[in-house]
Amino acid sequence: MITLYTIGFTKKSAERFFGLLRDNHVKQLVDVRISNGSQLAGFAKGKDLEFFVKEICHIPYKHIADFAPTKELLDKWHRQDVT
Repeated sequence: MITLYTIGFTKKSAERFFGLLRDNHVKQLVDVRISNGSQLAGFAKGKDLEFFVKEICHIPYKHIADFAPTKELLDKWHRQDVT
């Protein structure tokens, strides 16, 4: 059986974010953001996140945007126009 966790990085320090991954024995980090390179938190940018998660938690990283919402749906969500 596969256990799937979701985690956001906003309002989390790097210590908390990587601690949650480590403490929950995560075996693979799959980044499902449409764009993984333009986030404000330095540790959450794609290449940095890939490096840190490998070095700190020894977890492989994959970016698979196929699981991300479409830009249109994301725009609606930002406008709080999702029903």
